[in-house]
Amino acid sequence: SGGNFKVIDFYSINNCTESTVVSKKRSTKRRIQAISGQAEFGYNNMAFLTFRFRNDWSSTLPVDNRSFFYPAVEGSFVFTELKPLKNLSWLNYLKLRGAIAQVGKDAPALSIDPELEPTGLTGGGYKYGFTGPNRSLKPEMTTSYEIGLEGRFWNDRVNADFTMFRTHCADQIVTGFRMSYATGFILNNMNVGTFNTWGWEGHVDVDVVRTNDLRWNVGLNISHTGSEIVELPENLKEYYNAYTWNSGNIRNGVMLHSPITTVTGRAYERNKRGDVLINPTTGMPRVSSDWSILGNREPKLRFGITTSLSYKAFRLSAMFQGRYHADVVNGTMRSMMGNGLSDASVTLRESGSYVFKGVLYDGLQDSENPTVNTIAVDMSKTPYGGADEDWVQHKINYIRCQELRFAYVVPTGWLKRVTGGAVQNASVYVSGNDLFTITNYTGIDVAGNTMSAAAGGTGGEGYDCWSLPSPRTYSFGLSVTF
Repeated sequence: SGGNFKVIDFYSINNCTESTVVSKKRSTKRRIQAISGQAEFGYNNMAFLTFRFRNDWSSTLPVDNRSFFYPAVEGSFVFTELKPLKNLSWLNYLKLRGAIAQVGKDAPALSIDPELEPTGLTGGGYKYGFTGPNRSLKPEMTTSYEIGLEGRFWNDRVNADFTMFRTHCADQIVTGFRMSYATGFILNNMNVGTFNTWGWEGHVDVDVVRTNDLRWNVGLNISHTGSEIVELPENLKEYYNAYTWNSGNIRNGVMLHSPITTVTGRAYERNKRGDVLINPTTGMPRVSSDWSILGNREPKLRFGITTSLSYKAFRLSAMFQGRYHADVVNGTMRSMMGNGLSDASVTLRESGSYVFKGVLYDGLQDSENPTVNTIAVDMSKTPYGGADEDWVQHKINYIRCQELRFAYVVPTGWLKRVTGGAVQNASVYVSGNDLFTITNYTGIDVAGNTMSAAAGGTGGEGYDCWSLPSPRTYSFGLSVTF
């Protein structure tokens, strides 16, 4: 870093006065030693069993916890190797597989005792920064269970695969965990909690038509995933990712016994019947000061569809992807509404006054006859952006055309004659990507993500906060193999 530019408005470290230039170099070392082993057994090309084990010693964990062991066992059985099933014309292959495995994970470097920083005081010296030490850190351990069935039928015209899984992640390590300021630090690296995930995934691929010259194939992939937080520190009601706090008080937060993909925020206060409570002085809805779960970004189903039609040297293919019943944060429209930039904000301002639906918070809100709100609020002067609860859209569905491609494969014999054998294969194609999306979402980007993939964890999927949809693109190409 540096300052005091020699040439005004020319932003370069080389344009700074030499005496103001400050540089800093940071390097870390992390050492892992491990021993592993594997044993495989097979019987008559029908039954298979594999045992694996590994033990790690990590320099980033305390001495008492730096050694951790994790084994695995996998097995499979091929039913079509049995004599009664081997010669069935409609059954080509059928296999049952299963696995139980553990995977251990250590912590990043400097998680036990963070690096010291210069105090900047007269006389020098060093101090801790914002992150405190944790000398009781344990390795993170994930145990997974999986069972699956795969088969091919009717001369391989139908291919199917189905998998069920369950995972248990214990002592999850979270870096940069926010602590109470009373501890003397702001952040720490901790074993924060334990969670379970479960689900299933199925795939079927069918040749609807298959002749010498014509083939039409359709494939469907569909999956479902669920999760639950089963353990958090006793004094922690909610854990959240601060980098997803991008729209009001909505954030990627989780609570005990909730999924790991929930969003939390400050909901409207309600009576025991679920009516929104209205402030009798202002006529505005009352908003809770506590965070609660507002939605779940994980869809009920994820699916993908592929189809291809081939006739001699021509091939037309398409690929679709979608989600069913997910909750999406419409942060873009919220920002536009709060700043008076959307059509809805114009309509609200021009209406003059507005009566919010709910009951008054007047002491009778939980009685048999609560007071229905009739207070008109003047909306013509200040834009109204609503509350967190208004901007989480539920049961959102979409299907997107990821790719549509048409290709022509140049006949190999003709190609070799023309090029004297120099070119082995060639094809030309034209394709379009992200051509259209069908959805019931009212925002801009139903597949929005407020974070990059580098963020890790459950990320920012389901947050539409000024993200732009993937642009519609077209391409033309020539593929040649020599």
